[in-house]
Amino acid sequence: MAVAVKNMPEVASKGRFERMAFVSLAGAAYLLGTFGIVFYLIPSLGQSLGWGGSGAAFLLRLVIQLAALVGLLVFGTRLLGPKTALGVRAGIFFGFVGFVLVLLLTRWASLWIEYWSYDRGLFSPTAGAIATVAVGLALLVLGTRLFLRPASERFLVTLEEQGWFSIQPYKPLQGVRVRRGTIFGILVLIGSGIWTMLAHGTLRRGPQDWQLDIPFTGRVILEARGDVPAEVLAQYVPDWEVRWQEHALVLDRSTFQEINKSVDPERFVKIIEPGSSDYRTNQIVERSKYTEEIRELKKRGETEPQVSAPQPASGTLLYRSLTLLPSVQFTLPLLMLAAGIWLAWRVVNVPVFADFLIATEAEMNKVSWTTQRRLVQDTMVVLVTVVLMAFYLFGMDVMWKSVLSWPPIGVLKISSEEQKEEAQPPEDRPW
Repeated sequence: MAVAVKNMPEVASKGRFERMAFVSLAGAAYLLGTFGIVFYLIPSLGQSLGWGGSGAAFLLRLVIQLAALVGLLVFGTRLLGPKTALGVRAGIFFGFVGFVLVLLLTRWASLWIEYWSYDRGLFSPTAGAIATVAVGLALLVLGTRLFLRPASERFLVTLEEQGWFSIQPYKPLQGVRVRRGTIFGILVLIGSGIWTMLAHGTLRRGPQDWQLDIPFTGRVILEARGDVPAEVLAQYVPDWEVRWQEHALVLDRSTFQEINKSVDPERFVKIIEPGSSDYRTNQIVERSKYTEEIRELKKRGETEPQVSAPQPASGTLLYRSLTLLPSVQFTLPLLMLAAGIWLAWRVVNVPVFADFLIATEAEMNKVSWTTQRRLVQDTMVVLVTVVLMAFYLFGMDVMWKSVLSWPPIGVLKISSEEQKEEAQPPEDRPW
């Protein structure tokens, strides 16, 4: 007995690094590198070459940035190839957004770590910086593991199948009028929101750029010495007087805290009036020595010195920052407008919603619309009828009020004050 066996062709399974998720992560890394080159490397080179002094240099740098952005994006699109695996574009987008979210969460965690390090002194700034890096790496690893899950890949494929990351329209020749109306309505709503934001000056009240402070890079620009002794400053910054005169005395945050420890109110006091002691005016004295001196003065019955709490040095804390969005009041409205246009276009091409719009236009085509002449005639009839009914009801109201308020009937009682008010001319009435 012969049995026919169908030979199945061997299909080479994709390697681990050929999966859609790994390709998406590589694309997200390429996108991050592109933004780094365009918005950080090129401006840094421009500043080193002295391109920031004139408007022409600024325009030249802007043109170079735009050309680099377009060129790198086109090159990246060609790297993906014409037959990109389904879900890769969505994966690149979510990979990029996930990396930005990891940065924000790491910065939020670093605020607590800096507080425990600088304000509470639980550990050194070096240990705090290492802990911050560890938190960032842990979040990055966790996000990567979640991204590589099969369920995440299925979600990305489903999302891309809906057309959110494609420029191809869905059934472009059907439901054209309803789609255009929907796009126009969405753009009107988004444009109204952007116009309201610009008219109220909301973005002008905020920072010029949206920046992310880099943890443990804070430095203090000293603005007021307070009661810090000069010898203490000279111990940490030998040429502090020259820098102070040039308004360029910048201290590390740890150094700034060490300097302020010399005027800690819990350990030191400031002499206001020496009294019978050997202290000088404005001298900073340890509290323990001051207590011993007070004890001796009391024994001898001499005048005690007057003291106050010493004032620490103060200044402005500045961080090295990473610019997330430059010139917010200009770039944010443009980004919102671009996102609104893309949203309006893609919404009417999502298969489920597009089929609904197509069916809506099909039903509207079945409606028998009236002519303009008939519409004007019907409108006039309605308006005339409404006016006549208004006069009729007004007349009936006046008539029945007079009949029911007639004294022999007396059903409707009207007080004498109301009658006097009704008898007054309209211009003399209190209301």
